[in-house]
Order: sequence, then structure tokens, then C-alpha cells
Amino acid sequence: MRACLVSLGMVLLAGCAATDSFVLPGRSPPTGPVCQALVTWIPEVIFTPDPAHGGAPTPGLAGRIYLYGEEIDRPLIAEGSLVVSLYNALSGPEVEKGPPLEEWHIDKDTLKRLQRRDAVGWGYTVFLPWGTYKPELTQVQLRVRFEPVKGTPLYAESSTLVLQKRAPSGGHAGIQSNKPPT
Repeated sequence: MRACLVSLGMVLLAGCAATDSFVLPGRSPPTGPVCQALVTWIPEVIFTPDPAHGGAPTPGLAGRIYLYGEEIDRPLIAEGSLVVSLYNALSGPEVEKGPPLEEWHIDKDTLKRLQRRDAVGWGYTVFLPWGTYKPELTQVQLRVRFEPVKGTPLYAESSTLVLQKRAPSGGHAGIQSNKPPT
């Protein structure tokens, strides 16, 4: 019995460091003028149930957006909106000239609801439902623009994403994706 209590205590204490932003009130996200935007993407198409279509799997892309001031010391939260444009990266130099395959506009109220803290710090977690998805499209370029309420738009460095092959079945925690059989 004593060993169980000691184990439980260790688990609870270990969780305190990881959950401090959720349990300690008064910890608000750092704010300030932002000068830089950095983005990380999951390199695969994620399938999640679409409640508007009876739970049918909907493909999409997911990532994190971080905003920084002049120094990249800690991510900041700022009021504004987000625009993400998707291009076919296999089209070579034409990717610069053609219209995007898809574009998402996230208004300031929605972006505020997407604020989350992770191991890096405060940022925005986005899921972009990809209505024009085609499995043969294996490399895409994503361009991200943060439009602050006051100030000049910020552009994250464009990134080419090589998409790993996944199938729309199985999964857990609201995200469905499986590796194809090997």
C-alpha cells in the first residue's frame, strides 16, 4: 500500500511541471510587439471526422504558429488574423506565379481560441481542412501571413512539406490516421 502511495505521489509531482500553465491561475500568455513568425507542420495529411458530413473522414494539415518579438527568446501572443496559402510544390518555378490550390483565412477571434501553450511556449495550433486534397499530391508549399490588428503583416518563411503516406482509418484522440500496411 505504501509503495502505491509513493508511486502516486511521484506521478502527481511529475505532472506539476508539465501542467503548471493549466493549474496555476494568473499565468497569462506573454504579449508585445511581434516582428517574426515561425511555423512547424506535421508532415502528413491528417484525417479527422467531419461533423457536418456525418463523421466522414476529412483530410487536413496541422501545425503550430509561433510569434516572436525582435529576439527569438520566447513566443508571444498578439491580436490579429492568419492567412495560410497552399501551393503544389512539384510545379517548380510556377509555384511562385500561380494561384494557391487552397487558402484559409482565420479571423482574430478564431485565432485567439487556438492559443495553446506547449513545450516551446505560447502559440497557435491550427488544423486546416483540405477540400482540394488529392493523394497523388506529395509535396506542397505553405505560406503563412500573420496580420496584426495594428502594424505590418508578418510572413513566416515558406516551407515545402513532403507528405508522408497515410490512410483515413483508425487512430485515436479525435485524429484518425494509420500507416499503410507494410
